[in-house]
Amino acid sequence: MGDKSTSLRIGEILLKEGLIDEKQLQEAIVKQRKKTVYVPLGEVCVQLRFISKTDLQEILKKYKKRLYLGDLLVHMALLSREEVAQALELQKIVGKKLGEILIENGYITESNLVNTLSIQLGIPKIIPAPGLIDPNVLRGVSKPFLQKNDCLPAYRDGESVTVIMSDPLSEETLRTMRNLFKCKIEPAIASSEDIQKGIKVVFDDLRMVDAAKDKSTRCAAKNVLIVDVNSPERNEDNIEDILNFIISNAIADEATDIHIEPMENMLRVRYRIDGVLLHKTDLPFFLGPNLISRLKALCGLDIADRRRHQDGRLGARIMNKGFDLRVSTYATINGESVSIRILPNQSKLMDLEMLGFSPAVLDLYKNILGIPSGVVLVAGPSNSGKTTTLYASLKHLNDMHKKIVTVEDPVEYTIDGVIQGQIDEKTGLLYTNFIKSILRQDPDIIMVGEIRDKASADAVVEASLTGHKVLTSFHTDDTSSALLRLYKIGIETFLISSTVISVMAQRLVRTLCPMCKEPYTPGADILAAFDSIHPIFPEEHTFYTARGCLECNNLGFRGRTSLSEIMVVNNDMRDAILNRLSTAQMRVVARKNGGLISMREDGFYKATKGVTSLEEVLRVASYNDSDALVKRSAEEIVAACEMEKIGQTQYV
Repeated sequence: MGDKSTSLRIGEILLKEGLIDEKQLQEAIVKQRKKTVYVPLGEVCVQLRFISKTDLQEILKKYKKRLYLGDLLVHMALLSREEVAQALELQKIVGKKLGEILIENGYITESNLVNTLSIQLGIPKIIPAPGLIDPNVLRGVSKPFLQKNDCLPAYRDGESVTVIMSDPLSEETLRTMRNLFKCKIEPAIASSEDIQKGIKVVFDDLRMVDAAKDKSTRCAAKNVLIVDVNSPERNEDNIEDILNFIISNAIADEATDIHIEPMENMLRVRYRIDGVLLHKTDLPFFLGPNLISRLKALCGLDIADRRRHQDGRLGARIMNKGFDLRVSTYATINGESVSIRILPNQSKLMDLEMLGFSPAVLDLYKNILGIPSGVVLVAGPSNSGKTTTLYASLKHLNDMHKKIVTVEDPVEYTIDGVIQGQIDEKTGLLYTNFIKSILRQDPDIIMVGEIRDKASADAVVEASLTGHKVLTSFHTDDTSSALLRLYKIGIETFLISSTVISVMAQRLVRTLCPMCKEPYTPGADILAAFDSIHPIFPEEHTFYTARGCLECNNLGFRGRTSLSEIMVVNNDMRDAILNRLSTAQMRVVARKNGGLISMREDGFYKATKGVTSLEEVLRVASYNDSDALVKRSAEEIVAACEMEKIGQTQYV
């Protein structure tokens, strides 16, 4: 990789660009030599504040074709100078490309190399898959030729062709592609293994398309995407193919959200899987407007208006399953960004026992649901599982002897036996209107989808004051914050203390893959982060860490479970609310007199059971320094969560 005749050292480049002078260069070299652990010269210049991190990254991007691969990897902190020297010695013997030698001898994995080059050099990382490749670009190009050169042409835009390469810094490959297409070549990157697989699949797919002359089964139903990954037929419209690929693969990967984001020189596609955004693929920047216009057209949005944020939805039928796609566009400086929420049309409702509650939380929550009146709040940020918990609660309460009426925005799941209503702001059907009508329906239990403002909060309180059981959700970080926010939006403290019987706050945490998780001893810094738990004797518990395998796509995690805390509004808590104590003071009262187990402590318990890792708990669970004022030992936390010793028994 790289042409030696034009290659430069990073120090020479910084001098050439005028970012440092000769004196600063010598100072940086001296500083570098004094370090006991090797640090790239560019990073030393950043540490000395001669240049910024952004300056260094821009230089690497600008000179990517004029840097030795070894120097590039050193400055990306992937290899040391000594490792590069060893690989260069091997290169003299075997005569292979440096990149091949580094991968074959375990200096670096191909995946790390591809990801790092893509991020650091601004080169798109594109999946070489049939749904993303424009077949017209491949007409007249032979399969053996591409296999030999380890590349795959993907898109044509006027006088340029985007080519996916395993070595985007190779002048030889770029020259060969320029001679073939007689135009400018825009390099993209993928692993050699993926490119070789992609070439085979794409060319097999093209032969199947040529053989399928009858297109009579093509579907053009309005507002419906039909994607059959096994179909030999391909649409002539590559934009539609790309859109179908993005959506169908997201569903196959069990993603909850799709993000199509315009960057400075590319389009980035990411999926949110198990609550974490993961990079799926990049696309050439020029595809963005047409791709997003196609999606907006399917949603019935204004495709000509690219300066205004818009929201829409469409139904999709993918692999014979129905899905509701909630689409949101956002105007940015680089073009429109799109977020797509994926909701299955028919999802199996979960029982409370399936939500991952600890035995103590599950028992306490069932007791709370059994109280005939009062407000039960489920709190947490977006995508924390609040709606799932509310529906599981309704399923638990639903029987022939109770009338349950809901008002939701929108209705996400239908429950047989439950009367469900939906907000419609266009016709003036708001929470307040619904509550008045619901109370005339003689309900036993009311579910209000979400408290968004004072009007909806007033409606919830009003329903509770008439002696009804009310379930609802609230966007706050933890249990005490929910009570404080009710007061802040205008609900009097005496109404809060007399209607709210409990607040459950929750998060969703990734669960360790059972096939590859492995025991380990957590470091002192990790254990110290659980400062409300003292003492902790790690040798008395078995903790696990994520490793990664084929079963979990090398992530180390599969699926999610809940972290929960329940604050019961008992007599002590009512006094705290009436006295308008701070959230920190309320948490201390709840922990001393209500046995509150925090989300972090609940996560610690789940980590001791091998459900998740301590690091994952810290990533998700919010920190409350007041919790450390009432410490419990690790043994007490485990015992409390397993109901061997429960302080939270005062729920009336």
